[in-house]
Amino acid sequence: MYRRKSTSRHQRQRALERGLQPASSVSTVPDASTKPARRSTAPRTAPRKSALQWYADRGALVEGDEDAAQNDLRLYAGEALARLYDRAFTRPRVTARYSAQPRGGSGDADAGFVRSEDARRAFEETFSALPHRTRSVVRLCVVEDQFVGRSRMERLRCGLDKLVEVQAQKKIQNDTKSVDVRPVV
Repeated sequence: MYRRKSTSRHQRQRALERGLQPASSVSTVPDASTKPARRSTAPRTAPRKSALQWYADRGALVEGDEDAAQNDLRLYAGEALARLYDRAFTRPRVTARYSAQPRGGSGDADAGFVRSEDARRAFEETFSALPHRTRSVVRLCVVEDQFVGRSRMERLRCGLDKLVEVQAQKKIQNDTKSVDVRPVV
């Protein structure tokens, strides 16, 4: 049936380092005459939520007398700023290709640099539009993904409100740019 095999000192040490408690010092290994063991169907862990998402899930981005829709608007504005920061300050990875054929779209380094510089300029414009007193709290929570605590939640809300306003202004500007202006004859 099954033979008993003790775990090695190295395996026990790795289990302790990972924070696992070994069930026992003895594990079972199937014998060659039995069917192979089935693969474990352990549940997958969900990706870690950001601090801003954690606050939004608990409704902490709004006060009791505010509309609940403000919670989502503030969350989306903060996530947009975080994505803009990632595009601006995270360098793209360089990988080797076996052929000289470029993969879909423009893949040259100059275009990537221009995109990151555009994102950097957009991030700096957006971030400088925030009130001075809220910049550090927004940077902590949105960009650096740290919890800010109850004492700073009001400043975080004010900063996210300003981000919502800035996004609305940019949307209006983009909508008016697309309108074809022709002189009336």
